[in-house]
Amino acid sequence: MDLLEIEVDENRVVAFDGRVVEIFGGSVRRFHVKLLTVRVPQADKRGNRNIVFVQAGQENVLPVDEPTFERLRPLLDALSSAGISIPV
Repeated sequence: MDLLEIEVDENRVVAFDGRVVEIFGGSVRRFHVKLLTVRVPQADKRGNRNIVFVQAGQENVLPVDEPTFERLRPLLDALSSAGISIPV
């Protein structure tokens, strides 16, 4: 798999190399696919949602609006292809 890199907004970038998800912006967060679960709740009435990355019992939330969520679809598809079940 080629490196997938998505600009979430002017302050955050998400990268995935097939094994490790990294979220840059503020502090760097790293998640290994073998230890990762992801939850994607339905959007609220304004179209916002929080993508939740869980590793070793620690939740990390990535808040996004609808256009940003659409930009992140390739990441969610790649994570699904890597074997991660993503309930929506």
